[in-house]
Amino acid sequence: MMIKNTTPIGALDPSTNKPQKEEAAIRPRHDRVNTTEAQQALALVHSVRSKAQLSHTALLAQIENAIRSGTYRPSAGQLADKILAAAEIDARLQAMLRS
Repeated sequence: MMIKNTTPIGALDPSTNKPQKEEAAIRPRHDRVNTTEAQQALALVHSVRSKAQLSHTALLAQIENAIRSGTYRPSAGQLADKILAAAEIDARLQAMLRS
């Protein structure tokens, strides 16, 4: 590659960098933050959590009553799936810890 044009670059003139009158007349704006939506979302989360906790507590009470009365009959397939999933998680964790 051959460079043909070698004209020098002139220096910048600092007098052309003065702020314009319009820019000086602009007043700075103040930022405002509105947390109303965040507070509403937080209230909704708390409401859903409390309802979920109540339903979970009720479900555990039902299972406990069924176990005590002898009417609890868990699915053998579901139990086997849970046992195998737990064993798989344990095996993966042990493999990660060995590495």
